[in-house]
Amino acid sequence: YHVLRGVSAAAAAAATGTPASSADLQSLNELESIQKSEARSIQTEKIFGIAAIFVAVMAVTILKGGKDGSPVGIICGSATYWLVTAATIPITLGASLAVRHHLIRLGSRKEAVGYEYIKGDVRWDEWTTIKYPSICAVAGLFAGMFGIGGGIVKGPLMVEMGILPEVAVATSSTMIFFTTGAATISFLVFGSLPLAHGAAFFSVGLAAALMGQMVLRNVIKQLERPSCIIYGIGLILGFSAIMMTWSSIVSIMDGAGAHSVC
Repeated sequence: YHVLRGVSAAAAAAATGTPASSADLQSLNELESIQKSEARSIQTEKIFGIAAIFVAVMAVTILKGGKDGSPVGIICGSATYWLVTAATIPITLGASLAVRHHLIRLGSRKEAVGYEYIKGDVRWDEWTTIKYPSICAVAGLFAGMFGIGGGIVKGPLMVEMGILPEVAVATSSTMIFFTTGAATISFLVFGSLPLAHGAAFFSVGLAAALMGQMVLRNVIKQLERPSCIIYGIGLILGFSAIMMTWSSIVSIMDGAGAHSVC
């Protein structure tokens, strides 16, 4: 849509015979460049960027080790152990600041060339590039503390941002793929995840996700109501809240408490 709109604007200018200045041509070329970039369904450089952060965080997790020791001899619970653990903070914070700088520059470019936002587009500025990442950071913190899926928070958050429901679910699922991978490797390093149990839950989760996707796609196609996705997110969110509360109550009653990471 964005690309067609840019082509139409250029054709209209040519049809009227209005001479275009070099500044106008430069602005039009900039607009077309942005539109072509936005029209790509697969943003390869963004995926590689996320993968690079994932690899860096996993390298730190593996280096610090867990119950079975560290490959570089770091003692669990030592000062070096906690220093290496804290190294994930500057890695993720630096990546967040770099992405924020990119989004602000991109927003400024769009404003300068008269980019027209359509339904589902997000206007990134000085405030939104702090507000939404901060909420996602809190979601990630609780996901790590309580074992909940970060998508429970990110899905509704993106819908609140004005993103189309189907885009919100797809984007959330892509992000959760990396976050759950990081959490899984961390639990494996700490020796808290039996491989048999992990493989079983992964298989069931993968099959259920594929089945749910096919069913939801058919429902949306027949009813022509993407809002079904929003209702689905709401049901999952409510059910997860109930189950988390129940699990916490049972754990407290059984006398489960804090224990050492080592």
